[in-house]
Amino acid sequence: MMLLNNIEETSEVSVETTEEKTVSVPKEKKVRKSGGELQTLSFKLMIIIAAVVLMLAVVNGLTKDKIAENAKKANDEARIALFADATAFDPISLELTEDLTKYIGEVYEATKDGETLGYCVNVISNGFGGEISMIVGISGDGLITGVKVVNHTETAGVGERIISNGSILSQFVNASANSITSVSTITGATVTSKAIIDGVQKALSAVAELTQGGY
Repeated sequence: MMLLNNIEETSEVSVETTEEKTVSVPKEKKVRKSGGELQTLSFKLMIIIAAVVLMLAVVNGLTKDKIAENAKKANDEARIALFADATAFDPISLELTEDLTKYIGEVYEATKDGETLGYCVNVISNGFGGEISMIVGISGDGLITGVKVVNHTETAGVGERIISNGSILSQFVNASANSITSVSTITGATVTSKAIIDGVQKALSAVAELTQGGY
């Protein structure tokens, strides 16, 4: 009997009741920023923007003169290439039609020992990637001595390629206002080609007004 009682006691001890406990997780509360905090953030953002603008202004101030100097050098070199025999290039003023004024910039008279050799016309035309800035050389007898592109944003490998390899520009040499129509566009860069042709035509029109339409 004692052995049986011991077994029963042991059984009673080994039996355990397991209760499931539910753990509640507190929900994340949305943090709302007060009006004062929003004003502080706005103020910090304004300071950052002001600092960026100031830095850009400083960089622009430091590089502006250098950019202008490089542009002047490129223009001077282009004019010399168009009139290698010239001993002077003098800026002249033109009274152009409103349509031409939008595209024609500076015009220089190329001279040698006081004799006029021709004119260098700065002209801007709209290409595929943006403005194409060029200088067109036109001799005293109305022939194009050459075209130099001094600045552009045409697509690399397409419009840029026909400018750098001279496949479009070389066609203008010794062309006149009447024969410029024979200049052909380059396949794959039609927009750039047409923009350069249009710019050259505008330069010819400007010089024609300067010489009162006659050569």
